[in-house]
Amino acid sequence: MAKYRNPDESTLSITPPSTYNIGNKPPLVNWTAMAGDSCAFRIYVEDDEEEAINVSDWTIRTQFRRYSDNVGDDLVFIVYPVASLNDGAGEFTVSLTANQTRLLETGDVFDVQLSDATRVWTVCQGEMIIIGDITDQNS
Repeated sequence: MAKYRNPDESTLSITPPSTYNIGNKPPLVNWTAMAGDSCAFRIYVEDDEEEAINVSDWTIRTQFRRYSDNVGDDLVFIVYPVASLNDGAGEFTVSLTANQTRLLETGDVFDVQLSDATRVWTVCQGEMIIIGDITDQNS
């Protein structure tokens, strides 16, 4: 049988909780972009000791997907963020080109994952809010 071991509660006459919350949800990002504009946001990541990680030690991947049917979600495209000259220790920037924002629709979802040889870490997830382009409309 599993036993709950928490020294702070074991010395007290408190009944430990029957539900244990383990892990954290990735932060939720609502990313608003104008169709046809380039846009970006910066992410800062640190390890368990609250030290900035070396971003170059990780592969970073961001997938954008659309729920177009009741079966599953369809891949729209993938971007591979890297640390840029403007990013500090533990930072990288997720960037979209003007052509990529034209492909997205409000409600499309994305997540940002870091991975190495043994781990996968989803550092954020989100949903796109796309504002229609005015200047470069075809009609």
